[in-house]
Amino acid sequence: MNLFCIVTAGCLVASATAAPPAIVVAGLGDCEKITKDGAVPPSPRFWNPTARRLSLDGGRNEMVAAQLILTAQGGDADQVDVEIGDLKGPGVIAADPNIALYLEAYHFVEHGAWGGFSQVLPDHLWYPDVLVPFRDPYSPGRRAVGAPFPIRTANGANQGVWIDIYIPLTAKPGKYQAPIRIKAGGQVVTLASLVLTVHSFTLPDEFHVDGYGEFYGEAYGYHKASYSEAKVDRWWEVARRYHQMAHQHRFVVAERGGQGPDGRNWDNYDKTYGRELDGSLFTSREGYVGPGANTGLPFWKAPFRQEFDGRVPPFTGEQLSRYTDVAREFLDHVAAKGWKTRRVFAYIVDEPGRMDARATENLRKLQQALDFPAGPGKPRIDLIWTSHQNPATLANDPATDLRGIIRWWSPNGQAADPRFLADRVKAGETAWFYHHGHPANGVHAVNATGVELRTWGTICWRYGLSGSFWWAVDLGDRTDPLRKPIYNPRETRWGNGVLFYSGARLPDIGFPAIDGPLSSLRMKAYRRGLQDYEYCWLLAQKGKRAVADGLIREVIPVALAEAVAAGNRTSVEASEAADRGGQAGRRAASIQTPPWRTDVDAWYRMHEELARALDAK
Repeated sequence: MNLFCIVTAGCLVASATAAPPAIVVAGLGDCEKITKDGAVPPSPRFWNPTARRLSLDGGRNEMVAAQLILTAQGGDADQVDVEIGDLKGPGVIAADPNIALYLEAYHFVEHGAWGGFSQVLPDHLWYPDVLVPFRDPYSPGRRAVGAPFPIRTANGANQGVWIDIYIPLTAKPGKYQAPIRIKAGGQVVTLASLVLTVHSFTLPDEFHVDGYGEFYGEAYGYHKASYSEAKVDRWWEVARRYHQMAHQHRFVVAERGGQGPDGRNWDNYDKTYGRELDGSLFTSREGYVGPGANTGLPFWKAPFRQEFDGRVPPFTGEQLSRYTDVAREFLDHVAAKGWKTRRVFAYIVDEPGRMDARATENLRKLQQALDFPAGPGKPRIDLIWTSHQNPATLANDPATDLRGIIRWWSPNGQAADPRFLADRVKAGETAWFYHHGHPANGVHAVNATGVELRTWGTICWRYGLSGSFWWAVDLGDRTDPLRKPIYNPRETRWGNGVLFYSGARLPDIGFPAIDGPLSSLRMKAYRRGLQDYEYCWLLAQKGKRAVADGLIREVIPVALAEAVAAGNRTSVEASEAADRGGQAGRRAASIQTPPWRTDVDAWYRMHEELARALDAK
């Protein structure tokens, strides 16, 4: 079976005499996910079908989003297009560059049971994830890519169009309206309108919750832009676009060791990563539009390779000296450049296995080696700790207590003890979590609603944590990455390892290539949760923390380790098996249900209440 609804060049030519097809238009919010053949539900907070009006709202410096679902009736439709004009109200919000349209491309989710322990949407259906831009943002003249497009009905009559709107810092509060034109066969078949309400508040350029993901370099290879010192300019031409996209979505990405510059060539480091650290990459001069303009990154990964998996070795004196030397050189360079990065971590050991006294002591020596060069005016380098073990449990034994050693915590969701980690944040440390599934945190599956990844940012507010961690963001199937967003053919978590898609592989699914990244519906959902956190942060600044806390608790009463039933190892063991590259085992794991609100309307209502509280005096 073909695993993608593809568009071919031949599909883009309609008969000159053909009557325009009947296309039914509906609007949805940014959390619904409708299959190619699924019923389109009402979305009254976003769409008025009688008036054909799509409504959105947000603060200045915010990215807001919605979907149009076009359903072809009576057969295929050709040369379909969507156009949205300037938003006019108290002022003008120009469509270019503030409104971006994307065609939703559909995956056939071949096996997406999520290890059998999390409640996901049914697999063996066509789900949208890859977002194909209507226009190439990287080419002169912004040539056509995703539109006009055909709607092929063999696998379902629906075709989603994603709408992203950036509300500029200069926008005046009030209501704005823009025309929407849906065309088919070159003729306008439907008129609708877009209404945007701009609130009185402004989201900050600084990010107050961390999002972080690792690039394995697979995406760059498809652009023929893999890193080498000799080809750094070509690598950065492409890589900078991936880094800018992450910043637009309020998170940070960094390359794995060897996939980008390091301390062996500081000139290369400065002209690439240095522009992220000082914020100059995120300016209009560099083609950047979005939040965080001219704002450096809030944290960064020091240039150490992640060398050890599943164990903490007994480091030799020579190894420890080498780590100290690299730390000293990096910190001296940061100080000399005047980069104001506040927090720095080193990712050297990954998921060290079951911690014992020996492993704990080895980690202590490693952190001491990193601490040795620290001094006034220099950031410290904190060793990140990733694990399936609950650090609160380890703290019960002085021999395995990691407090006083680890200052950058990142346990798996089911091992993330909220009380323990919140205390570490209060002590000035950093506390993240990474993927697990139900009941700890939302799944990052293609076959899941936007609520799932929206939980990641809101869980951080719920428990006072620092952020979340993506172990990989570009690690899909090497031969068919746009159709199979899985790094292991046995993987049942469809989408694990992938958040970005490579624009260089668009010809695989019938579109012209672009020399940069493709976003995804899951990236948009992740962004929404990070922006929810910023709403809560703004309320706290206004003395309304209790309002934010109450609204978040309504949608997330419990999560992380607090939600894992005492003695219930079902989801824990299944997650560990999946991370080892296998499945849950011969016996089907019992499906764990999410403890947060799963109805999208509850999340939309929460957003409205947060905004209302911010607007109030």
